[in-house]
Amino acid sequence: MIVHGMKRVGAVCLLAILVPGMTLASTDFRRPPGERRRPPQAAFDICKDKSEGEAVELSTPNGTIKATCKSIEGQLVAVPEGAPPPPQKESSTGQ
Repeated sequence: MIVHGMKRVGAVCLLAILVPGMTLASTDFRRPPGERRRPPQAAFDICKDKSEGEAVELSTPNGTIKATCKSIEGQLVAVPEGAPPPPQKESSTGQ
């Protein structure tokens, strides 16, 4: 009788551990495809009085990043060296 009760308690404990883990694993926290994260405010601030193409350096908690001021959607923003290009807006060519 005691063994049967221990098995039941063990099964309940196992479920209490697995169910929340499975729920979190099935939740998709990623951004939708094609949606990009907005650059941090510091990337805009450092290019405020600069011109397009001007080299700048951003200080981060992980060190200094070399960047270039580029115009993206009408605003100058510091883009780190080696960063992927911004997404191209789809053009309708009528094909």
